[in-house]
Amino acid sequence: GAKLTISKSICPTTVTENGRLTYTFVIQNVGNEPAVATDDVTVTDTFNPILSGLTVTYNDVAWTENINYVYSETTGEFATNAGQITVPAAEYTQDPVTGEWIIEPGVSVITVTGTV
Repeated sequence: GAKLTISKSICPTTVTENGRLTYTFVIQNVGNEPAVATDDVTVTDTFNPILSGLTVTYNDVAWTENINYVYSETTGEFATNAGQITVPAAEYTQDPVTGEWIIEPGVSVITVTGTV
């Protein structure tokens, strides 16, 4: 089945008031099956500092608030809606010389940018 991990990065590490901040969530699947929409994978986070004027992309495609995700500018709580995230299965190849198995995870990326 799908075996997911997630990492989050923030750029830039130092931002001033009214500056732009970007959170990047990388979801990896090392499983032999994809995570599909019916698996209802969701990502939640509370942004601190709280952002305004969000732009959100999923695998470089623009997302729409309330359709793909919800966000509160009061609390900083961000959540993707169920059924929006899919992650391809990993690809497994065997090195013909060493016999070692090489795993290339399936990857999906959510990028959230907003003003501090």
